[in-house]
Amino acid sequence: MLKKLSLVALAASTLLVGSSITASADSTVNYDHLLSAGTTNAFLAMEDGSSFYATGSNGNGKLGVGAGGGNNKTSPVQAHVSDIAMIDAGALHSTLLKKDGTIWSWGFAGYGELGTGIKKGFVNEPVKNKYINDVKEVRAGGQFTLALKNDGTVWAYGENNFGQLGIGTKGASAFSVKPVQVQGLENIVAIDAGDSFGAALDKDNQLWVWGRGYDGAMGQDDKEDQLTPVQYRIDDIKTFTAGADRIYVLTNSGEVYASGSNTSGKLGDGTSTFRRSPVLINVSNVSRLKAGKTQTFALKNDGTLWGWGTNNEGQVGDGTDVFSVKVPSQVVDDTNTPLTDVVAFSAAGTHSHALTADGTVWSWGYNKNGELGIGSTKEQYAATKTNFPNPFSE
Repeated sequence: MLKKLSLVALAASTLLVGSSITASADSTVNYDHLLSAGTTNAFLAMEDGSSFYATGSNGNGKLGVGAGGGNNKTSPVQAHVSDIAMIDAGALHSTLLKKDGTIWSWGFAGYGELGTGIKKGFVNEPVKNKYINDVKEVRAGGQFTLALKNDGTVWAYGENNFGQLGIGTKGASAFSVKPVQVQGLENIVAIDAGDSFGAALDKDNQLWVWGRGYDGAMGQDDKEDQLTPVQYRIDDIKTFTAGADRIYVLTNSGEVYASGSNTSGKLGDGTSTFRRSPVLINVSNVSRLKAGKTQTFALKNDGTLWGWGTNNEGQVGDGTDVFSVKVPSQVVDDTNTPLTDVVAFSAAGTHSHALTADGTVWSWGYNKNGELGIGSTKEQYAATKTNFPNPFSE
């Protein structure tokens, strides 16, 4: 998913005629900031920032809809929070950024990942982080959170067992319940968080990574945890994505590279070999990337979506039940028609989601908690229309 750039202008064919509300080619909204998948849930914010909708597991208050939220939801429910600029879901917690630069979070708080000074229990509706402001981007990782401020610095809070806070230490006792500054970073323009590592792109198109190194996501050709940011071994990066245990980058010349875990071929290089140095992925004409826990997607310039990785629950969305999809395969809908006009997409756990220009949200994959938002708990092997509302303003 695009971290640095706002959504490219949509082709004229993307705008549908008739009475439906569609994405505007002139919009300054980054539509990827509206849609986010957590491990067992999914969120959609309205384009005008007036509220968000959530579906799936509500354990530990993960849906953020308050004390009356009840149990799992198979159709989206509304949370009454306004002035939303972006929303991002993590493993057991989620976070949103308001237009005034403040961060609001909810869900599990056992590692300090909400950044509110508390390390226990959970919060069932968004609570303000009073220790940080002037934020332009926020990302929820496994049990930690990253925030990018307008001055180009990066801040972190939560678990730090692998050095994911980037402060030069690690261990069970090295967590932080309040924001601390990631060391050595300046002029940062975009951030992302994996399960136990962070990544940040600077204004000179260099990517910096820190945290868990065992799977190779650091791209340093070793297994070492990085306690402070180190430079990723690919230059001239346009955009990037951090999956649970791997990283993808798209260069300005159009090449896609990846490093990290390759269980069931989820890197997309046609093998199942872990890559601790970046390897070229055979996919072209890519505009943005998004990696989930077991699956990865590339949005092409023509508005089509391509996926690869573990597919045991249909999370790749190519309409098959092939367990491992080791090279990019096109996402199709439930009539086996290629999904087109995609303007945003997200993946986590074993489920995936896409937003098309007409305001339709599509979902596929695992659904036992209702995370697809289709009104049932039946898994889907192809993109299926959901019950999320149209997020686009009139």
